[in-house]
Amino acid sequence: MAIEAHKCNVEGCTGHVVFENADFDMQKPYTIRGLYAYDNPSCNVCKKEFLVVPYYAVIDFNSETHESEILESAFMSEVKQHA
Repeated sequence: MAIEAHKCNVEGCTGHVVFENADFDMQKPYTIRGLYAYDNPSCNVCKKEFLVVPYYAVIDFNSETHESEILESAFMSEVKQHA
């Protein structure tokens, strides 16, 4: 069992979005509100609903500051132009 907790991003809310991710079927996500999602947990304080979505990203992670930045996607045609 793996429990995840995320801070709610609603202004003034001090709640958390908490869910268990151990039973997610990574091969077959649901379609919730027209998006692929594994679950739709709610904030434990304001009750706003969120989506847990599949996400594939390349990040620049600074292990000293624990800050990260998602790299912008590029087209292969751009890569070939600079090779």
